[in-house]
Amino acid sequence: MLKSHHRLHLLVVRPMAIHTPSRTAFGQKARPTMPSLTARSSVMCRTVIIWGLACILGALAIPKVWGDNASAPSGENDVTAIENAGAWVEVDGRPILVVYAQIAGRTAQERAQAIQYRIVELARSRSIALDAIHPEDRGTWTEIVAGNERIMGITEADARAAERKRPEMAAEYTEVIRQVVKQYRDDHTTRRILWGVIYAFAATLGFVGLLVVSLWVRRLLRSRVEGWLWRSEHEPSLRRRARLYLGQPLVLVSRITFWIFILALVQAYATVVLSFFPATRYTSHQITSWLFVELAQFANIVIGYIPNLIMLVLIVLATSYLIKLNRYIFAEVRDQKLSIHGFYPDWAEPTAKLVKVLILAAAAVVAFPYLPGSNSPAFKGISVFLGVLLSLGSTSAVAHGVAGTILTYMRAFQAGDFVRIGNDVGEVVEKTLLVTRIRTQKNEIVTIPNSTVLGGVVVNYSAEARIRGVIFHTTVTIGYSAPWRKVHDLLIAAALATTDVLPDPTPFVLQTALNDFYVAYELNAYTARPTKMQDIYSVLHQNIQDRFNEAGVEINSPHYTSLRDGNRTTIPETYLPADYKSPAFGIQEVNRSERVPEKSKVVAREVS
Repeated sequence: MLKSHHRLHLLVVRPMAIHTPSRTAFGQKARPTMPSLTARSSVMCRTVIIWGLACILGALAIPKVWGDNASAPSGENDVTAIENAGAWVEVDGRPILVVYAQIAGRTAQERAQAIQYRIVELARSRSIALDAIHPEDRGTWTEIVAGNERIMGITEADARAAERKRPEMAAEYTEVIRQVVKQYRDDHTTRRILWGVIYAFAATLGFVGLLVVSLWVRRLLRSRVEGWLWRSEHEPSLRRRARLYLGQPLVLVSRITFWIFILALVQAYATVVLSFFPATRYTSHQITSWLFVELAQFANIVIGYIPNLIMLVLIVLATSYLIKLNRYIFAEVRDQKLSIHGFYPDWAEPTAKLVKVLILAAAAVVAFPYLPGSNSPAFKGISVFLGVLLSLGSTSAVAHGVAGTILTYMRAFQAGDFVRIGNDVGEVVEKTLLVTRIRTQKNEIVTIPNSTVLGGVVVNYSAEARIRGVIFHTTVTIGYSAPWRKVHDLLIAAALATTDVLPDPTPFVLQTALNDFYVAYELNAYTARPTKMQDIYSVLHQNIQDRFNEAGVEINSPHYTSLRDGNRTTIPETYLPADYKSPAFGIQEVNRSERVPEKSKVVAREVS
């Protein structure tokens, strides 16, 4: 069976003197007394130093403390709960003794409040001497009285909880109450309070003066530092750059240091002023003690974290050199200074990026156990949350990224190629891991996800254009009345007269269809500039019209037959000879017995 081990803490304070800690009847050291006024200045100096170190060490120490506290076994919490059982009686904020048991239906907390009130009333009433405070045995309990006034009672349950004998516990509590009453009467005098006000006023003046001086020094130093940083530009560029690059971080560090100093100054001022008054003296003592304890814990944690910090530095250095090596090797491959069989130079840059990502991922996995607070539940919870968030919200992004990687190594097209992706035709202006952007011939930027590109059909006009030229074609339909050889010659001549059409290989014509009323001729020509395709088609069609008109060949696709005696030709006048005349009606004289055909009539038969 676990038993609680409670210790009694007795705080004995003598006016304007420092006492060494004494031992109580329980065998534990009593609480130290408050320092004198001469020692308070050293408290301020120590506090300034403490604040500066605590702010620096806190960033590294807090996550570790949190993780260690979070992972503490439940057994420690149970033991702490048992040791802290009971209710403390406090006077001027100082715990002086503890009670455990319930009496007459009153809880330990209610008993502690009542005992505190009686002790304070006894201390305020200076008519009762300290020797009048004594214990009296009532059989099953012991009362501590002052004259005829009862202060508190100690039961067998209180003694068992403290693992003490009731008479010994009563004698010790009696001595504690005497010392507390004596200290209370010494501290709560008009003279002491007046001196406390004077000391507080002096400390306030010193605090305000030091604050004003600090702000003045800061303003003076800031103006000088800024003048040093922005000195004349006629200085050597190396010195000026070094001053600009190193000066700004130093200015930032100085600002942070200044505000840390101001915070430490405020904390020291509050601690010193609180120590001048009895009601807040123990609070001041607690603040100083807590600050030293926390600083010691932070220092221990930081010292214990140094091996992990060294490992992190080594991991960072190794990662940095691997990334530099990766960048150097693939830069050599890209510039074709290093050749790898089967590895194309245009693969170098995307492969370098993929390898860099793998290096960073491996470094993060290796460094994770050495990070502060990596074992804490909060850190693990955030990691799981981010993992789930990325898994659910980046499905399409991952698909686009995988498709972009596949397209990179398929080498379907490169930046600058003229391609057709689905219904979009244009020049590839950007090719990323997630999307492909092309500029159409109308100067429009079209963004296409890589998964769409991978799942569709890609026509690359530039791939063959770099070698022999890419073929472009157009179809012209001419009536059967035009000789096909002449049509071939005219189409080829029109193609060769077009800008950006290659003379070698020679353009050629294919007769793709013999329709009912006309022939379909397909003109094929080569070009090395597919990006000019729109302009090439326009000029080619103009040249075809010019060549056919010059040769007297009509470009029509008749769907009817006609007798055109007396009708003017459809060829433009600029291509007709100077003596051209529109044909007249033909009249022929015949025998009366024969029927005279009327050529003045135009007979037309619709065929479509």
